[in-house]
Amino acid sequence: MSKRPTPGGQQQRAPAAQRSSSVGVPRGSANRSLVPTNSRNNVIERIAQNPIRFHEENGMMVPDGYTSHVIRPAAKGDVVTMARAMNRDFGSKAKAMFQSEVDAARDAIEQDLYISYRQPGKDFDCYRVGSIGKCFCGHTLDEHARFNRKVRRLKCQSGGCACEGFAYIPSRPDEVGEFWLAKRPGFDPSTWRAKCRCGHAHDRHEPKYKRCKECSCSNFNSNFLCAACSNHWEQHETFIERGSEREQQNLPTGEFYMPFAELPDMQQVILTGSDAHMPSPYLDAAPRQSLPQSGGMRGRSNALQASNRPAIGYDQYSDPSARGESNASTSQKGPMRGRGPLRGSHQATEE
Repeated sequence: MSKRPTPGGQQQRAPAAQRSSSVGVPRGSANRSLVPTNSRNNVIERIAQNPIRFHEENGMMVPDGYTSHVIRPAAKGDVVTMARAMNRDFGSKAKAMFQSEVDAARDAIEQDLYISYRQPGKDFDCYRVGSIGKCFCGHTLDEHARFNRKVRRLKCQSGGCACEGFAYIPSRPDEVGEFWLAKRPGFDPSTWRAKCRCGHAHDRHEPKYKRCKECSCSNFNSNFLCAACSNHWEQHETFIERGSEREQQNLPTGEFYMPFAELPDMQQVILTGSDAHMPSPYLDAAPRQSLPQSGGMRGRSNALQASNRPAIGYDQYSDPSARGESNASTSQKGPMRGRGPLRGSHQATEE
């Protein structure tokens, strides 16, 4: 007897249990699990039949058909160029970040009294401390006693404070590498405090013995690292020195005590708040284009061509032969050939 057709001329669909499966279910195996033909088991079987073969290359085991490349750190890091590329207002941000150190350095040079924060035995200062520098007790340097030759420990003059000597501690998140905090909406830098591993701020610890007032913590152990040397606060000390004392330790004094004295271009940025004087090391690798004959572009090009100053991160060569260029190639007009983005001295040209 034939099946009765459904309305519309279509036959009624069989129940799911009676429909055939695309995975090829064998008859009489209804109580078994369904395994697709392209299952993981088949993949494992194929791998077992054709195992991956390896070979040794540069001290590493590499699958056949692949090559390995040794990753080496850059011989000369160009942090300034990276920072400029990530921040359109790089100049103003850099000036704001280092303004307190610039002021501290100027006061130190004028008074011949250098107050710095660094690791003992190191030949560089992590931070130059000025009048607004924050002490572990929570008060500024101005709120401590003045320096004299007999007593170097600057006791806190704030009423009721048990601090017996100024000990600098970071007071801004960027000093410990937490730059992202300033980008949070509504973030107030004045409320930020350096914290101990116990979770409480430095000003919640007793300044003399560093015991915590909020918990059983017996000593302040920083949960942050110095942005200049990547070491903990307790590995640093606050030094108060005369210029002659620093010279005996081969530490910079005078104009060399200013931030970025070894990088004149960068020092100009933090003093003026502008990076317009710094050429980009990527201009040498960019395709050359004709510059307009009017406006600021031509003046910018002429200024760079006249100064011919090497950018940060460039290798500085005074002799063309030192960088493998023949005199014939240097005498030709047009763009220089064979110069990478971080090699050679920069000179803008017009075509």
